[in-house]
Amino acid sequence: MARERGGAALVVPDGSKVCRAATACMAPDVWRPLMSLIPKIQATPTLKDKIKFALSAVGMSYYNPQNNYYRDPHATALDPVTGQPIPPGTTAPFPVSPPKVKANTWTKILKCICYAMAEIQEAPKPMREVQHVTVVGGNGQQNAEDSNQSAATANKESPIHLTAWIHIFKAPLSFRWTFVHYYKQPGWVYEDQTIYRHRDFAGRVARKPKSDRYLHHQDGHLRNLIVQCTDDIFEAPHNATWQRTYIRKVSPLKSRIATWVVDFTHDPDGWDDWGIMVLRALPAAFAMTFMFLSFTTGRIENQGYYAPVPYAFHGDAKVWGNLLENVNNQGLRPALATNNHVYRLLKPRHLCFLVNPYDDEMHGMRVRAISEWEHEAAARGKPNLDYLFVAWSTRQFNIKSPEDMAALMRLAERACRDAKLPAFWISSRCMVDPNELESDVYRISDILRGAQKMVIVVGPPSQPSHTTPPTAPSTTDTDELLKHWGSRLWTFPEILLSPGNSVAVYNRASDTSPSPLVITKNQFAARVWADTDATISGQLLDHYAGTLELSRLELAVTLLKCLFARHTQTWLPGDHSYALMGLLHLRPKIDATDSAFQAFARISLSNDSDQLLERAISILPANGATQPWHDFTDAYGSQLWDISPSCQVAGICANDTVIIDGARGASIRWKSFYHVASSTRLSWKRFFALLLLEYQFIFLIIATTTFALGVYPVGILFLLVWIYVWLMTPNLVRLCLGGKLVDVQAALFGFEGYLNAPTVERAIFGGNFNRLGWSVNGSPLSRSYINEHGERVAVDPTRDVAVREKVERAKRVTGPGQTRIFTLVDTYNMQMTLFEAERPPVCVFLCGAEGGMQRAVACSYDFTTGTFHRETVLRMPTTSLNRMDRASRFRLGMRRPEELFRARLKGDTAAVV
Repeated sequence: MARERGGAALVVPDGSKVCRAATACMAPDVWRPLMSLIPKIQATPTLKDKIKFALSAVGMSYYNPQNNYYRDPHATALDPVTGQPIPPGTTAPFPVSPPKVKANTWTKILKCICYAMAEIQEAPKPMREVQHVTVVGGNGQQNAEDSNQSAATANKESPIHLTAWIHIFKAPLSFRWTFVHYYKQPGWVYEDQTIYRHRDFAGRVARKPKSDRYLHHQDGHLRNLIVQCTDDIFEAPHNATWQRTYIRKVSPLKSRIATWVVDFTHDPDGWDDWGIMVLRALPAAFAMTFMFLSFTTGRIENQGYYAPVPYAFHGDAKVWGNLLENVNNQGLRPALATNNHVYRLLKPRHLCFLVNPYDDEMHGMRVRAISEWEHEAAARGKPNLDYLFVAWSTRQFNIKSPEDMAALMRLAERACRDAKLPAFWISSRCMVDPNELESDVYRISDILRGAQKMVIVVGPPSQPSHTTPPTAPSTTDTDELLKHWGSRLWTFPEILLSPGNSVAVYNRASDTSPSPLVITKNQFAARVWADTDATISGQLLDHYAGTLELSRLELAVTLLKCLFARHTQTWLPGDHSYALMGLLHLRPKIDATDSAFQAFARISLSNDSDQLLERAISILPANGATQPWHDFTDAYGSQLWDISPSCQVAGICANDTVIIDGARGASIRWKSFYHVASSTRLSWKRFFALLLLEYQFIFLIIATTTFALGVYPVGILFLLVWIYVWLMTPNLVRLCLGGKLVDVQAALFGFEGYLNAPTVERAIFGGNFNRLGWSVNGSPLSRSYINEHGERVAVDPTRDVAVREKVERAKRVTGPGQTRIFTLVDTYNMQMTLFEAERPPVCVFLCGAEGGMQRAVACSYDFTTGTFHRETVLRMPTTSLNRMDRASRFRLGMRRPEELFRARLKGDTAAVV
């Protein structure tokens, strides 16, 4: 094959993918050196070496594959952004080019070779000369390309060819009578094939085995999830638990024929491309001659609104937010979410009273009940109860070691006599009632609030034993022992609530001369938590000392961070939350069956935490599924207080789920697009175009009549007019279909994989009218830049190399539980959003607002429990609220419990989590 380019004929060897891909966009002065290495490139086994040889052929060196760094170490390179020279030996992100070679040339070379060597089906299209601008994305800045001319012309993309119905003849597919007819069965199935009962919003009961399903937006029936996907994913081995089908072109054929004339990447200044358009116009005009010229408006559904979510929650919550709903068949539930403000201690039950309390000599002590002491004190007229709180750690004093306990009590008595107080409270001796032991552990904070002073007792265990924890410190240094004490969970609330401005530390190693170390509380964080979280812990110390005021939301979030950063020997799953409970006002009763999340959720409902749970729902975890529920790090960089919730948590359910009420919701259609209804204003151009299309045959009739009458000049004139109108038929149809939309059917479409915007617009609307674009900041994968007019412009996310790598990586996933790439198409806002998720979400719920946009929680559906599980969180324009109805209360899980969804390959017994 030969291709004319730049006045020279380039001969491409047959079968050479490298040549076919690279010569499509390289000038002769670039491709000639590459030709000499074709045999060597083809014989190289790895893609890395192929790229290395190809780049060396054109004067560049392979430098750092991990960071995509390429440059010639012997030449002075130019920074493609600033244009300034880069000193030799300095690394810089690709592309960095030697002098006299445009930077975008190297971009083209690398892209072409990568496509060719990886054997990707579609090689890059020829690109126009571009300059580099800064593209702003979710993870920083990347190099992108902007046109030297107008963005509409230079950055024009063409639709990608879709195989569509030809897939029927390429591989055996499953068939069904309802639309869509042809599809692929799942390659993986769930291990659990138990028949589950499901009740829909209309009260109909269905019994189905576990599989990926959704609720149909029209009738609410439970249906199998069929996901349309790009050709490369559809033709690859099936690696998912849902059914797949190919992407269909649903726009009218007349529209596609009309726009086919110009739907390719063309150069308006090149005569070759104009010739292609003229040649395309002839068959297009001929084909449209036999088509009925009516312009259908497309489908109108739900009165132009988004498809609703037909769901009803029929179950019961573990705890409801309202007292009336907390009544079950046995009466009022024991663990209520509210009205528990009496569940706290005003004073300790027992104290250790000193013998001869005001003598500095050690005379011992005895444990007495407070009720007994109060009776005697009232008789003496001294009702005040002054006592010392002694803080210690079981990791440093083994409760099963008599020697350790004796040393602990000796230091406690010494500290109490030094403080000139008659009694002290210590957990090892004052929690003597076994019936109240569990609740007393979680109410130690109340005892500390009533103390006059607090001291800390530290020290290593007397001797290692099988009961000594392996993390027990062996040092005798007071600072090191204090750091270990401060790393424990239950010691953190103690230092926060300790009275006074300083705290005394007694060291067991200094028992013979126990002069305590006194630390002021404003220096405690820097001295004890310097290696961990001194900054945020110091904020809490300042807050409880009254020198800094944190909001309710900031306080709860900061406390969670600090508490979960500390260690404990688990007593109950909700220990961290119960430690937090002691620092708050209202407290629900302890429930041993609570998980950590359920315990926190009940505490949050009981207290005014400024809708913390409602805000947390709209958080997109920055670290994906591995991020714990108590970590509120957002992938968008927002804080909880930046989100204004628009829903309410009404109840708490099993498996760390909650009941949400008041959110707006919309269903996502995955099985196919449909031709959505749209309308434009009737301009004068569009009006005359319609007239010409409707009455063009009048010119032919007049021409024929005048020829028959012998009036040849008039006949020739009308014949030429008719021929011109006939050839212009595609343009006239495109003019009628184009223009600014004044109204459009709101719909959410989804497909697996990536397609460019012109391809999707052509499939839905019939052509590339430059109406459908990418969202500016709809997901962490969205990319944009600021043009020369100061306008924020969205660009194709795959122009960022990092995003493109994610798209390619998603094509090679092997099974469930791995991150995939999906695309959401919003016809109301005319935006496409590329996002990552493990499975396709079947609906979105608008649960909050942040930064001038709505947080859309995209969820999959587990029909076995009637639960929506958060897959990702997107950002949608606030105008979406105009076309989205409210959803009834629904059950929401922050993440899907993967242990309940183990899957295996069909015909294989090996399970994969």
